Amino acid sequence: MAPTQISMITTHSLLQLLTRLPHRGAATPHEREAAQLLVDTLAEAGAATRLMPFQTPKTYATVVYWIIGGLLSSIVLVISNGFLLQQVGLVICGIALTQAWLYFNWRHASVVTWPVQHTALNVLGQWPVADRTPPTRRVVLLAHYDTAPVSALYNPKQQRDFQKSLQLSLGVMTLTAILLLVHTAVGLPAWGFWLLGLVALYLVAQAILGTVGFWNQGYTNGASDNATGVVAAIETAKRLRENAPPGLLVEVVLPSAEEVGMIGAHAYWQANKGRFAKEAATTAVINFDTLGAGKLTVIERTGTVEMIHYDSPLTQLARDLVSRPAFQNRAQVGRWHTADFDSVWFVRAGIPTLALCALAPDGTMPRIHRPDDILAAVDETPMHDAVDLAEAVVREWCATPL
Repeated sequence: MAPTQISMITTHSLLQLLTRLPHRGAATPHEREAAQLLVDTLAEAGAATRLMPFQTPKTYATVVYWIIGGLLSSIVLVISNGFLLQQVGLVICGIALTQAWLYFNWRHASVVTWPVQHTALNVLGQWPVADRTPPTRRVVLLAHYDTAPVSALYNPKQQRDFQKSLQLSLGVMTLTAILLLVHTAVGLPAWGFWLLGLVALYLVAQAILGTVGFWNQGYTNGASDNATGVVAAIETAKRLRENAPPGLLVEVVLPSAEEVGMIGAHAYWQANKGRFAKEAATTAVINFDTLGAGKLTVIERTGTVEMIHYDSPLTQLARDLVSRPAFQNRAQVGRWHTADFDSVWFVRAGIPTLALCALAPDGTMPRIHRPDDILAAVDETPMHDAVDLAEAVVREWCATPL
């Protein structure tokens, strides 16, 4: 099913409005402008809307500095040879290492709540059941609207090796703890101190490489990542409102601070996890992320060291649709191990979830976290394909007995 001409004009207009802002960085004035634009757009489409404030660091630089700063501080304290200082250093090292393993395996880490905190906004919109009867099913259409800091770690070569890079970094951080424990227990030989020095240099280099792009160039415009996802989520909601499946309640959730660590989505999840637990069998979540270049991809697995499997009935429906003539040349099934999606909280909780993005033939997302992620570089084809596929999945899900 091809998008109608009216639909194409509407989606392109919203895409233009979102990308006219220089960026939509979490907890910035431009984020608030974007939030108001999205509230107005949802309200015009007939949704009941609200803003959900939550606390977050502005960028992941804060988190990286806390973790690496903690590890470097622990090295200094442990090699000081004062017993009390050594014990304090080991405690700091343990805390920093634990936070790193949680954060880079896309679990909630308390480090994201450490200073400095700012207020960001999730945008929520909900349409009632079309015939005003009690809802029997709920679909949550999820897409973050904040934009990423520019980062050298996301050039194409680095992106292809991002999972290995994170695994290496976690390995080096773990090695730090092992060396410090050995030094405290029996002392390190000369080569051990050299190794510890190399570890410290590696950690400093990673902190610089991961954040220097932001300090030099600020945020990306975020046309593909993720204005396209936002437009796809809203357009899918509009489509589902036309000839709506009986008993379907449609909700659009547009989180901020995804680029900090899926924090806005986690705040939404925490506020609603009781409802999701009760309605797990009748709830579906579809996440749209970065649909401005490449081929529409149904994600089947993510993760760094711990693997996260997207194998719910919703993903199975999408896989089946991708094999049919209507979608077999427009979409594919794939994996994504460079960071994760807002949907991670729902997948881990066993909520039926589908994650859609667009990937280049080499498995990368073109231009993400880079200065050239602008509207002129966007190919809207995968965005429209995502809307078509998401609508088809929801309609088939609604027609499937629970």
